Amino acid sequence: MNIIEQTNDFCINYLNCVKKVARSLWITQSQALCIQTIPFDGISQTDLAKRLSLDLSTLSRNLDKLIKIKLVEKIQFPLDKRSYKISLTNRGKKTYQELNKQINYYFQGIYKNLEIKEIDQMVDILNKINWEFNILDNE
Repeated sequence: MNIIEQTNDFCINYLNCVKKVARSLWITQSQALCIQTIPFDGISQTDLAKRLSLDLSTLSRNLDKLIKIKLVEKIQFPLDKRSYKISLTNRGKKTYQELNKQINYYFQGIYKNLEIKEIDQMVDILNKINWEFNILDNE
């Protein structure tokens, strides 16, 4: 298998993991990814859509559901009435922490077959790859 196939398989496996964990918290995979992507100090709806590679209407539907179950709040920017800042509620922050805790637990089963050095190398490589993606996205 080449790097593209391996990366694709990793992405699919990670999303399956997120889906299982999300289901246990009574949210969808897409909603879980939203929660994981919203920084604790908030993000504009436009920037969140860009980070998740979603169009605004799809993101709005997800956010409406998350607002309804009180995991997210949407605050209108004072200077631009068309723009909104998206933030996690206290309940949303707890859900974020639980998502990451359960995903981490899931990965612990995988990590048990790797040496600490390999895990550290994987983290370094993922950091470099993500940095390069961010540079390309901002060009």
